[in-house]
Amino acid sequence: MVRFVNIRELKNHISEIIRKAGKGNVIVTLRGKPKVVLHAVTEDDLEDYLLAHSPKFLQSLEDSYEEYTKKGGASLDNLLTQTERELERLQS
Repeated sequence: MVRFVNIRELKNHISEIIRKAGKGNVIVTLRGKPKVVLHAVTEDDLEDYLLAHSPKFLQSLEDSYEEYTKKGGASLDNLLTQTERELERLQS
């Protein structure tokens, strides 16, 4: 459920509105226009959220992928074949 509140209502009832954000998003408006979305986050989701919104981390992922593709990387088929061979070797 999405709820809309204006900035004045948020200021006057912030605790109640934050509790309600746990049940669905709250869109805060200023002069009738949306400005902010309050979205509940659990402790388990916090790290994922922070990484997904970290420019430094996203750049690092992009750089790593670029390096991986420049060096040729490994296809999934090759990885599976190598893994199967290693398993066979270990079982022998």
